[in-house]
Amino acid sequence: MDAPDISDKKKLIITATWKYLLKIGLANASIGDLCREEKLAQSSLYYWFENKDDIWISAGKYGLAKVVDALMSFTLEHVNDIRKYFDTLLDEVEKYKYELRLAVQITTSPVFGERMREKSKDFTFWYDKYAGELNRIFGCTKLQAEIFIYSVIADVIDYAIWDDRDKTQMLLDNLCARTVNLLQRGETKA
Repeated sequence: MDAPDISDKKKLIITATWKYLLKIGLANASIGDLCREEKLAQSSLYYWFENKDDIWISAGKYGLAKVVDALMSFTLEHVNDIRKYFDTLLDEVEKYKYELRLAVQITTSPVFGERMREKSKDFTFWYDKYAGELNRIFGCTKLQAEIFIYSVIADVIDYAIWDDRDKTQMLLDNLCARTVNLLQRGETKA
């Protein structure tokens, strides 16, 4: 069996760290416990990462990317039935709610937030990629696709944080009605 290459080792550490943070929480996390729980050597952590903060931030970015990819894939799988998409979105979000809460906690943290946001600037590239897909599928403008994506993101994060399903579903229903209206009126043509 071949030894994992350099990037594979770093990915394994990031994945293990995310799993650990989900289990223990950011406030209770320590490098010593992470190494014991996930059977990692501290020396390998500091070989791959600048410091403790870099480890937590890298794991947060990984976790957020994982959730964003899953939810955007769900979106693209359901674009042919917008009503069903909006009716089932929160059930899908429920699977990732704790992960979203942890990612938001890291992103908004006074300790990690600025660096997490800086490290996650490439999310704009992903959002643009998904907006391009929606642009192609719906025949809408790029701006309309971006507004759709960012509106869904805002509603999903609101739900993950506040856990108010009725309020979030109301917001999603409103976005659904606006989306359906635009599609029916043909106002999505560039």
